[in-house]
Amino acid sequence: MIHAAVIGAGACGLALARGLWRQGLPVRVFERVAAPSSNGHGFLLLANGCESLRRLGCDPADNLGHPITSVRIVCCSGDVHADYPIDGAVALMRHRLLEALLRGAPPELVQYNHQFETFEWAGQKARAVRFQNGHSHEADAFIAADGVRSSCRLAMGCASTAQPGRVKEIVAHMQHPLLAAELGHRFLKVLDPSGGLAVGLVPLGDNRLIWFVQFDSERFATPRRAEVGAFLEAHFRHFPAVVRHVLGATDPSRAHLWHTVDADASSRWSRGNVALAGDAAHPLLPFTSQGVNTALEDAVLLSRLLKDCRDPGEVPELFAAYERERQPALLHCVEAGRQMARSFVQPAPSRLPLPLMA
Repeated sequence: MIHAAVIGAGACGLALARGLWRQGLPVRVFERVAAPSSNGHGFLLLANGCESLRRLGCDPADNLGHPITSVRIVCCSGDVHADYPIDGAVALMRHRLLEALLRGAPPELVQYNHQFETFEWAGQKARAVRFQNGHSHEADAFIAADGVRSSCRLAMGCASTAQPGRVKEIVAHMQHPLLAAELGHRFLKVLDPSGGLAVGLVPLGDNRLIWFVQFDSERFATPRRAEVGAFLEAHFRHFPAVVRHVLGATDPSRAHLWHTVDADASSRWSRGNVALAGDAAHPLLPFTSQGVNTALEDAVLLSRLLKDCRDPGEVPELFAAYERERQPALLHCVEAGRQMARSFVQPAPSRLPLPLMA
């Protein structure tokens, strides 16, 4: 039986850990923050993400999220550009997903206040992971799920290509019983046909909704935190009344300004017994709506590959097999996100881009 270590306790890291401990494999998760946090807003889980959760023993339909059954795209004039059904999608708060992934886990599963420092290599295999608090941990398999700015990826010898994303986002959630009821199970997105501005409204159930604003930071100067309210008022006054009302009713200090990152997929996803997963392997722009969904798929595949492994010497080939299976589709997702971003900032006259959300 192999011992595994996961670096990063976000959705990808906890999904990996859940997949492993449910199969009886010894695993520890190491997270840089000092304590569990309920920070963050929400996710749109698409059919592939929901199926991955079910394989991990979490049913998205079991009071975990709010089903989304249709998408409506409208111009800021109010004209409907597209209206179509969507199967198997669920909107949910980030903290609810993390709580679900931890349900039933042993209390010692996640070790907080462990900021990654480096791997201790023995040739092409890692013997241990070392942390900035002076602790280290030995394992047979290491999986890095430490995000788009992955320190583990650099420690594997993979140079970062990360650049600031041109399209940035402002995200918040709020209680709004009337609008949540009006939206029902519909995701509404409102676009400026000239490009560079959009607002999305997603019901979360329980009278709540999440909204997000996307803007072209080369056309519209990125606001400081204290300027978010004024930014929204100035640039979205030509949007429908429902959008102006939601933006105006939100305390701007509770909104999160997300500086997106545009980066290539890692040149390699594994080195010996170390593998990258989620954003650490394939950072996606938010337009694809596939960031968390593909991370959950990574977790399911990695936990399945490691399930029957009894010889630590087999881990490098299992990780190489994971990379071969996952990399082609994810390279396509990376490029698809970039194409959507280009269409968003400079849409073709005959059609509008149809990006969804993060």
